[in-house]
Amino acid sequence: MTASFEREGIQPDRQCYPEARQDADETSPAISRGTIAAGFEVRVQQAPIDVQAEIVPVMRNPRVGAVVNFIGVVRESGDFDDVVALELEHYPGMTEQALWSIVEEAMARWQLDTAKIVHRTGRVALGQPVVLVLVAAQHRGAAFDACEFLMDFLKAHAPFWKKEIRRDGERRWVDAKTHDEQSMLRWG
Repeated sequence: MTASFEREGIQPDRQCYPEARQDADETSPAISRGTIAAGFEVRVQQAPIDVQAEIVPVMRNPRVGAVVNFIGVVRESGDFDDVVALELEHYPGMTEQALWSIVEEAMARWQLDTAKIVHRTGRVALGQPVVLVLVAAQHRGAAFDACEFLMDFLKAHAPFWKKEIRRDGERRWVDAKTHDEQSMLRWG
């Protein structure tokens, strides 16, 4: 089941942006802080990310002229060259707060209609989405910049821990990358 919480008493527009939905896999609950306002959402979940279901409602918003997204996918080469899956862990509550802080900073920097971060935890197989960052605005410049900003800060500051799982079953924690921290620094 998806848990959802409103933030700071602002009610979302439920016709354009329905609250978090019930996940099909009851053994893999999604954890959500809900929406700050219509179109702003953070969700951490074990269930697969349905990219189309996340993007299509945003495209229906008549104020939106640009939708930009980043989809992070499990790839076979990382610290190992024969990765078949990632195993992601997080600290519930702390992770969502960190993600909301990033979204709130993007809202302060750009005029956005949507800023959404959906991140998986648990085991995620090769070729499957791990993270979706979705931004919509009236103009493409704000949407592109905000999406890149959200992803840069997420990689450098969100409290997720991941293991790469090799074809032979060996597992190894992935260390933080210097280039992720450097990417984030350009935003000031």
